[in-house]
Order: sequence, then structure tokens, then C-alpha cells
Amino acid sequence: MTKKKLIQLTIQGLKERLDENSNLIIQKNNGTIQKVKCEFNEPTTLENIKSFEEETKWKIPEDLQSFYMSHNGALIFEGEYGGGLEIYSLENISQNHLPHMPQKYYPIGYYEGEYLFVDSDKAQKNELRYLLWDDSSSPVDKWQKLNVNFEIWLDRFIVSQGSYFWEWDKMNLEKFYDN
Repeated sequence: MTKKKLIQLTIQGLKERLDENSNLIIQKNNGTIQKVKCEFNEPTTLENIKSFEEETKWKIPEDLQSFYMSHNGALIFEGEYGGGLEIYSLENISQNHLPHMPQKYYPIGYYEGEYLFVDSDKAQKNELRYLLWDDSSSPVDKWQKLNVNFEIWLDRFIVSQGSYFWEWDKMNLEKFYDN
């Protein structure tokens, strides 16, 4: 029996909480309750991933490959009026790499007007801290380095129910309390 990877356990845990219509009730910041939907694409093959890498010259890290071989893209926590985290399919990655984006960074997801990027150079070197976050309009040196890989980021994103957990240490208590 092979040991399941974190990415598989995370997705399995999320799917077990979905109702028969792929919906879930989550609690967001400030006690907001929201009904959301989660949808997962069919898997792709390792052959398709390798073709993608050869064509684009971008390296897909092992944990992200594992995700794509289970689900070639997903929409997680889509609300009543849209939104949600779109994890791009392999086919959509290239379509969403805009001309002003640096070539070594490719977008793998989109959430609330911002992108989740892979630093292909770090992925090529098998470094684990290859994710970045930004709206892509600010200078690259201002993009937020997330210091995690995809499977850890996705696990925390799902556990935090779609919150920007990577910014929690920056929050100022005064903004939550009126004096």
C-alpha cells in the first residue's frame, strides 16, 4: 500500500465535506457564513505534463504534478456570485501568462484579482519554496514570496477556508477594534 501525499489527503478531506451538489458552508473573516461550490477537472497524464514542460520550458514541481494527475484544474470556494480560487488546467496556464509577466514565472491560479505563480527556476532546482503571490501589476521585486510549495499552500488555503492565511502575521489588531 502506497502512502498518500498531502495533496491527495487535502483534496480527499475537502471532497468528503461537500454535499451531493458539491457545495459547502464555510465561515470567512468577521463571522461571515457563505455557501460555496468546489469543482474538480478530470486528471491529465504524466505524458501531457512532460509535453507541457517541453513546449513552455516551465518546470511543473512534483507536488503540482501530483495534483494535475488527480485533477487538471479546479474551482475551489466559488461563491454565489462567482469568484473562488481557480487552479488553472495545464492548457490554461499558458493562456493566462500575460506579456508583462516575467518569463520564469507562470501563473497556476487566480483568486480575487490576484495570481498564484510558480518560479520555474526554483522548481527546476527542486527548491520547495517556489510559490509567489501578486496581482502581476506591481514590480516583480514586490511580489510576495510565499515560502511554501503548492501542496502546503493548498492545504492551508483549504483549512483557512479561502482566507489569505499568508498575510495573517501582517494584520493589525487596531483594524478589528473600534476605539
